[in-house]
Amino acid sequence: MINDRILVPARAVFEALGASVNWNEITHTVTAVYDNDIISLKIDSDQMTVNNQIKTLDVPAMVINDRTLVPARAVSEAFGCSVKWDEVYSTVIIER
Repeated sequence: MINDRILVPARAVFEALGASVNWNEITHTVTAVYDNDIISLKIDSDQMTVNNQIKTLDVPAMVINDRTLVPARAVSEAFGCSVKWDEVYSTVIIER
Protein backbone atom coordinates (compact mmCIF):
# COMPACT_ATOMS: atom_id res chain seq x y z
CA MET A 1 0.00 0.00 0.00
CA ILE A 2 1.38 3.38 -1.04
CA ASN A 3 -0.50 6.63 -0.38
CA ASP A 4 -3.58 4.60 0.56
CA ARG A 5 -3.52 2.77 -2.78
CA ILE A 6 -2.95 -0.95 -3.23
CA LEU A 7 -0.30 -1.83 -5.78
CA VAL A 8 -0.11 -5.34 -7.19
CA PRO A 9 2.32 -7.14 -9.50
CA ALA A 10 1.37 -6.15 -13.05
CA ARG A 11 1.71 -9.55 -14.67
CA ALA A 12 -0.24 -11.29 -11.90
CA VAL A 13 -3.25 -8.96 -11.99
CA PHE A 14 -3.38 -8.63 -15.77
CA GLU A 15 -3.12 -12.36 -16.39
CA ALA A 16 -5.71 -13.04 -13.67
CA LEU A 17 -8.04 -10.72 -15.59
CA GLY A 18 -7.34 -12.68 -18.79
CA ALA A 19 -5.14 -10.05 -20.44
CA SER A 20 -1.90 -10.55 -22.29
CA VAL A 21 1.04 -8.56 -20.92
CA ASN A 22 4.10 -7.01 -22.55
CA TRP A 23 7.06 -5.24 -20.94
CA ASN A 24 9.12 -2.75 -22.95
CA GLU A 25 12.55 -2.48 -21.31
CA ILE A 26 13.56 0.51 -23.41
CA THR A 27 10.58 2.72 -22.49
CA HIS A 28 9.91 1.09 -19.09
CA THR A 29 6.29 0.58 -20.08
CA VAL A 30 3.92 -2.28 -19.29
CA THR A 31 1.07 -2.86 -21.73
CA ALA A 32 -1.89 -5.16 -21.23
CA VAL A 33 -4.46 -6.20 -23.83
CA TYR A 34 -7.85 -7.77 -23.15
CA ASP A 35 -10.34 -8.12 -26.00
CA ASN A 36 -10.36 -4.65 -27.61
CA ASP A 37 -9.00 -2.81 -24.56
CA ILE A 38 -5.37 -1.70 -24.31
CA ILE A 39 -3.80 -0.29 -21.13
CA SER A 40 -0.29 1.15 -20.95
CA LEU A 41 1.56 2.37 -17.87
CA LYS A 42 5.02 3.90 -17.82
CA ILE A 43 7.05 3.41 -14.66
CA ASP A 44 7.00 6.45 -12.35
CA SER A 45 4.40 8.27 -14.48
CA ASP A 46 1.10 9.40 -12.97
CA GLN A 47 -0.61 8.77 -16.30
CA MET A 48 -2.13 5.59 -17.70
CA THR A 49 -3.30 5.24 -21.28
CA VAL A 50 -6.57 3.36 -21.76
CA ASN A 51 -7.58 2.88 -25.40
CA ASN A 52 -5.56 5.97 -26.39
CA GLN A 53 -7.12 8.13 -23.65
CA ILE A 54 -4.92 9.45 -20.85
CA LYS A 55 -6.08 8.85 -17.28
CA THR A 56 -4.39 10.38 -14.23
CA LEU A 57 -3.33 7.99 -11.48
CA ASP A 58 -3.21 8.71 -7.76
CA VAL A 59 -0.09 6.54 -7.56
CA PRO A 60 2.16 5.72 -10.53
CA ALA A 61 3.26 2.28 -11.64
CA MET A 62 6.63 1.52 -10.05
CA VAL A 63 9.32 -1.09 -9.72
CA ILE A 64 9.98 -2.47 -6.25
CA ASN A 65 12.35 -5.40 -5.71
CA ASP A 66 12.54 -5.98 -9.50
CA ARG A 67 8.75 -6.31 -9.79
CA THR A 68 6.50 -3.97 -11.73
CA LEU A 69 3.62 -2.87 -9.50
CA VAL A 70 0.45 -1.17 -10.71
CA PRO A 71 -2.51 0.37 -8.86
CA ALA A 72 -5.08 -2.44 -8.52
CA ARG A 73 -8.24 -0.34 -8.72
CA ALA A 74 -7.16 1.79 -11.68
CA VAL A 75 -6.10 -1.08 -13.93
CA SER A 76 -9.00 -3.34 -12.95
CA GLU A 77 -11.61 -0.65 -13.54
CA ALA A 78 -9.96 0.19 -16.87
CA PHE A 79 -10.83 -3.36 -17.95
CA GLY A 80 -14.43 -2.93 -16.77
CA CYS A 81 -14.14 -4.73 -13.44
CA SER A 82 -15.62 -3.63 -10.13
CA VAL A 83 -13.24 -3.31 -7.22
CA LYS A 84 -13.99 -3.46 -3.51
CA TRP A 85 -11.82 -3.24 -0.42
CA ASP A 86 -12.53 -5.63 2.45
CA GLU A 87 -11.32 -3.70 5.49
CA VAL A 88 -11.70 -6.66 7.86
CA TYR A 89 -9.43 -8.96 5.85
CA SER A 90 -7.32 -6.24 4.15
CA THR A 91 -8.21 -7.77 0.80
CA VAL A 92 -8.91 -6.36 -2.64
CA ILE A 93 -11.89 -8.01 -4.34
CA ILE A 94 -11.99 -7.70 -8.13
CA GLU A 95 -15.06 -8.87 -10.04
CA ARG A 96 -15.65 -8.94 -13.77
